[in-house]
Amino acid sequence: MMSILSEVGFTGIRILPYDFLFPPVPKFLLWPMQNLSLIFENMPYFRNFAGELYLWGRNPAAPDWQKPYVNLANHETLKGKVSVVVPCHNEEANIVPLVESLKGFYSDYLHEIVLVDDNSRDRTAEIGEALGREDSRVRVVRRSMPNGVGRALRDGLQAARGDFVLLMDCDFQHILPEFTGLFDAVAGGADVAIGSRFSRDSVLLNYPFTKIIANRAFHMLARILFRKDLRDVTNNLKLMKNEVAQKLHLESDDFSANAETGLQPLLLGYRVEEVPVSWINRSVDMGFSSFNLGNTGPNYLKVFLRLFTRRFLGREIVLPPAKSQTSKT
Repeated sequence: MMSILSEVGFTGIRILPYDFLFPPVPKFLLWPMQNLSLIFENMPYFRNFAGELYLWGRNPAAPDWQKPYVNLANHETLKGKVSVVVPCHNEEANIVPLVESLKGFYSDYLHEIVLVDDNSRDRTAEIGEALGREDSRVRVVRRSMPNGVGRALRDGLQAARGDFVLLMDCDFQHILPEFTGLFDAVAGGADVAIGSRFSRDSVLLNYPFTKIIANRAFHMLARILFRKDLRDVTNNLKLMKNEVAQKLHLESDDFSANAETGLQPLLLGYRVEEVPVSWINRSVDMGFSSFNLGNTGPNYLKVFLRLFTRRFLGREIVLPPAKSQTSKT
């Protein structure tokens, strides 16, 4: 199969096994079986026995063209009311395509796009400000040191002015059409909608196996101890009402703040829905992610233990808002 694709000009070919099938099981075993299937799909050697294949490739000889954007903003209740908050650290390669794609698919929804420059060493802030001069809905928040995703999220949430807030990463540009599920959920009455990478209809493209194991272990513990139906609350792809966003207290300074933005609304009693989305790892031209499981993993556990202890002891999890680290808007 790879030989055939290579002969017609495709490079960077990836063939990903997925969809391990399992026999009908009782409802209480469905979630463990689905996660076991997910692990097998990404486990070396075992994945070769999957029931289906997902093919991905790129043809460098093909014309450099882009499909025309389709307006996916269909809900009147959301039009002009969504603040998109994007933490950015050394994202100069991704800012322009992200902003253009957001405006191309969801322009009618946008109240603003808040690009939180987290002490980038490249031209992220300058490019963002140039985009802001072209469209006043694009704003750059320049942060002062120290940097960190949690700090950037705090400042971005504080700066958001729309009735709804969409939290996302810079490298989600390839799955923007799938965001319709988030908007559908909130328009349908959900307080928070989370993009789940680990739903049955999700496709993972080159997702690190060790991160899958860590993610599934985290959610298994959270599911048992919090007694909530959780699939992927740690993904930084969330659409929520701003009134919910302003009640969050993010204590983590790094990537583990993504767990807080997912767990805190659940523990506060808000209606949270998860919708399936895909996940595509960064290509070389998109730069490198600063996420490091070895450094960040223990902090996810701290978030889990901190929130569980407060819930177990009956303490309120909402604390006074953290001080902003913003230096210029």
